[in-house]
Amino acid sequence: MGCVGARPALPGGRRAVRTPWSPRARRVAYGLALGAVAVAAVVHLRSEGTALPVDDAYITLHNAEVLRRGVDPQFGVAAMVGATSAVHTALVALLGAAAHGEAAGWLAAWAGIAVYVTGALALAERHRLSRWDGALLVALGLVVAEVPHQLTNGLETGLAMGALAWCLALTEPGATGAASSVQPVLCGLLPYIRPELSVASAALLGTRWLRLRAGGALDARRVVADLALASLGAAPWALLNLAQLGSLVPSTIGAKRVFFAEGCIPLAVRWDWAKHNLKGFFVSVGYLSRALVLWPLAAAGRVGLLTAAALVLAYTTQFPGALGHYEFRYQYVLVPFALAALAAARAHPARLVRGVALALAVVSLDVSAWDVADRWALHRQRCAFTRAELAGAATFVRTSLPRGARVMVHDVGYMAFAGERAMVDLVGLKTPAAVALHRQLTWATCGAGRGEAVHRLALATRPTHLVVLDSWDAIYRIVDGLRAHGWRVEPARPTARYLVFALTPPP
Repeated sequence: MGCVGARPALPGGRRAVRTPWSPRARRVAYGLALGAVAVAAVVHLRSEGTALPVDDAYITLHNAEVLRRGVDPQFGVAAMVGATSAVHTALVALLGAAAHGEAAGWLAAWAGIAVYVTGALALAERHRLSRWDGALLVALGLVVAEVPHQLTNGLETGLAMGALAWCLALTEPGATGAASSVQPVLCGLLPYIRPELSVASAALLGTRWLRLRAGGALDARRVVADLALASLGAAPWALLNLAQLGSLVPSTIGAKRVFFAEGCIPLAVRWDWAKHNLKGFFVSVGYLSRALVLWPLAAAGRVGLLTAAALVLAYTTQFPGALGHYEFRYQYVLVPFALAALAAARAHPARLVRGVALALAVVSLDVSAWDVADRWALHRQRCAFTRAELAGAATFVRTSLPRGARVMVHDVGYMAFAGERAMVDLVGLKTPAAVALHRQLTWATCGAGRGEAVHRLALATRPTHLVVLDSWDAIYRIVDGLRAHGWRVEPARPTARYLVFALTPPP
């Protein structure tokens, strides 16, 4: 790998054109990266097991199992109802044929990590950086802030970050032949991994065409071919959603939007809320956030700015609290843009820009590395919560409630995964009838009518029990709302974080 990114000096202090990575160097680099991922996966499995730290990961496991078997015994709806990422759900379903239960989600997380690590390495390769720059970029991308948690939480975040990193890498000069054709396919795929990446997908295609036009290689046939390839990447997932949802796009964000009803509060309050969550994310990622000054210098960075602006605008106007959900998980799709901007800056002709990029990367890596142990300890606490509280509540429902019980829930993931009882989702991710009620009563009253919506849903579905997290009930007053509408709500489980109540409808 000694030839990787070599930059021999020329007379007068100028630098020669960076040499591309040799085939041998490329094989060694990617082989080492994938080998390291495999070793890390084995260590993680032996030390932590396969427990996933967030309830939403178990929604994916449940949906994937329904996709494989064709039947949903808990909710009686299609597999893609409540699924945000068609690609990730299909991947977990595929792995579920070989791995039982939550192990399929764990394997999908590590597949996403492999895509992400090689994508970060591809950014270094496309910019013809040295092997040390490449190692620095990959290491930084792995340890900054909550990235380790986001990569292993069982959600589609890691896969989205990896696919985006590859798409950014293939946008850069040096992608030819088959590699050049892969990039439009990835652009079509990205929105079906994470819907927020739709803007990035369109902008990256536009960036590709501008680059081809500047090189005199753009014509109508090239545009049509790229659009056909992008459609090829999107078509299977669009058709899957259309067949199961009647819509090309997932229904999850719409269900959450009307239940939480944050989009109707005054705009100034929404903006303050969004700023608070944005600041929290920037503080979390530390010095990597300073790399924002480099984004305008690279095409990938400019696409990142456009993507970030669209993301902030959409969430500020409709759902500002989501910017902070699950340790800012919706904002972590911006990390690959920061890595791409750093890679481009390290290849910049100006020595000052290269120096600033190196300083930011080194300082950010140093600061982040000191925090890894503490952040990983928090990750383990979240996994322990799954093993104790989520598993405990599901075990109680499965073993203590009658087979004919129908359970109303809000955290539907683990309960659907292991509860083995008919269920009603009071938010609406898995019970579409709830969405219409929340749109009519909760959204229209800015949250004041939420209790009425839950009451009407309960009357229509006749649940016998309610499972609610204590902190959720303190905020949304689910129990008090049902009692106010005449329901008898009686504790059915000894004290725990997830409270179980027996329900008797009003006369």
